[in-house]
Amino acid sequence: MKIDVISMSGEYFGHLLKDKKIHKKGTELFLKLVESTEVAYEKYEKALKAWRGGNFEKGYVLRDEIIQLEREADKVKDLFFESIFRKKAYLPQITEERHRMMLNADRLLGRIERAARILCLKELDSSYFPKELEEIIDITEDVVEDFIEANKLFFSDFEEAAKYAHKVEDKRDEVRDLFYKVSEMIVKDEVPRGTGRVLNATTRISIEAEEGVDYLKVLIAKHS
Repeated sequence: MKIDVISMSGEYFGHLLKDKKIHKKGTELFLKLVESTEVAYEKYEKALKAWRGGNFEKGYVLRDEIIQLEREADKVKDLFFESIFRKKAYLPQITEERHRMMLNADRLLGRIERAARILCLKELDSSYFPKELEEIIDITEDVVEDFIEANKLFFSDFEEAAKYAHKVEDKRDEVRDLFYKVSEMIVKDEVPRGTGRVLNATTRISIEAEEGVDYLKVLIAKHS
């Protein structure tokens, strides 16, 4: 879903802005970073599929593309700080909040990059990927998408943003239950112990997303 940053309604800090033009640019930069997480996770899923199928060369290529995405996002973040924060376009309260939102999106992208790097540490066959882990991978895709929607909608509709934030929580609970199932399988030697590396790295993505939307819920409660 695309947000028209020019015609936003219900902007939570509209009355606190110092410079609306700079604010518009800041919102565009923030959304660009948030949307990078979706692209990165799509590539991570493709890398996992390639790895399971023994196409390690493709997995390495996708890992490198994710690393490049993360580095490009760092440039967006730096531009945000240089062109928005240093010009003091927001009042201090909003500056702190937007900074935290930016860091939450950046950390989620960093978690996806880390997972891709961990995946590519060792060539694994399909036995390392039980169906429960596949379920975690699929649900985590939904978690990332809901994280993105919650952040986008935060600028125009608190109620809808909160709904997506709660979706992240619900799906994170599903991931948690499956995590312990796979962990038990590892302990019982029903799957290779190397499964734990991919399990832990992928699960951390949904944890990071949940922590990000927890902060959004605090802001929604504060500004509603």
